[in-house]
Amino acid sequence: MTRRPCDSEGDDGAPIVPACALTRRGFVGATAGLVLAGCGPAAMPAQRVPAVKDGILEFEVGKIAELATPGGMVAVQPEGSRKPLIIMRLEGGQFRVLSSRCPHLGCTVRWDNEEQALRCPCHNSRFSDDGKVVRGPAKQPLREYASQLAGTTLQIAVRDD
Repeated sequence: MTRRPCDSEGDDGAPIVPACALTRRGFVGATAGLVLAGCGPAAMPAQRVPAVKDGILEFEVGKIAELATPGGMVAVQPEGSRKPLIIMRLEGGQFRVLSSRCPHLGCTVRWDNEEQALRCPCHNSRFSDDGKVVRGPAKQPLREYASQLAGTTLQIAVRDD
C-alpha cells in the first residue's frame, strides 16, 4: 500500500486524528458536547475497537466516553483494518458512521472545530457532518456505513468493496 504524505500514524500504526475530531460543540444544536481545551492542530490516535467479523463491527458504546451522550464524536480503528471510521452519536440512540478517508485521494479527514466541518488536509475538501461535499476538489461524499444500537452494543455494517 502506498503511503500518502497526508496520512499520519502514531508509533503503533494507528491513524492520527486531531483532538477536535473526537468531540465537538454544537453537533446536535441543543446538546452541549464535550469541548476539549486547546483544540488546535494537536492530534490523537484513533481509538482501537475489536476486529470486524463477518462484515460487522461490534463494540460496547459505554467503553468509549465520547459516545456517552448525543453530540459526541470519535475516530475509531477496527483491529486489523486500515479503514478508520468517524462515529457520531445523534439524538434518540442513533449513530452516524462515516469513513474518514477523503474520496478524492484517500487522505484522512479531520474535524475542523472553527468551520464545523470535516476537512481534508491534503487538498482542502470540506464535508458537512453528514458526509456531503461542501467544497471540492472531492466530488463524492464520505462513505456512510449502516449502524444500529442493540442494547448497549453498536453494530456497524462494514462492507469491503
